[in-house]
Amino acid sequence: MRVIVDGYNLIRNSPYLSQIERQNLEAGRRELLRRLGEYQRRKGHQILVVFDAAQSAYSSRRHERIEGISVTFSRTGETADEVIKGLASAGREGVVIVTSDRELATFAERHGSFAIAADEFEQRMTTSAEFLAKDKQEEEEEMDRSLGKKKGTARRRSKAERRRQAKLLHL
Repeated sequence: MRVIVDGYNLIRNSPYLSQIERQNLEAGRRELLRRLGEYQRRKGHQILVVFDAAQSAYSSRRHERIEGISVTFSRTGETADEVIKGLASAGREGVVIVTSDRELATFAERHGSFAIAADEFEQRMTTSAEFLAKDKQEEEEEMDRSLGKKKGTARRRSKAERRRQAKLLHL
């Protein structure tokens, strides 16, 4: 799955990331990319983050790879929304656009992409990290039990809850 993230939109809709960004713009971007890198390693999605650089001195788009994430900075006079619209209208079905910008989300959906609000996507990133941590803990407890070590009753989630979590993790 290909995920295109409206970078500053996600940062500014996240209480955690926006707090970091208020202190230092670069630190906010780095933390976003670190978290997205972890998410990408867990999920295997192809992630592209687009940042506004409309006020910069660059006459062309800049492309970088940071934390395993593809990053694009718009060129002078161009917004991240314009870059994302161009990618969304390129006819790629199944692309997920992460933004809380209603106009951009509507545009993307009209062109065959799926839009998810920034805060909902952040929650899914957090949920998948917590789910992974719980699975690792369950594996360790199972290993301890198989070795004869007892750590109390197992706290395995119900089958319905495990299925629900698995569906959420596909994004």
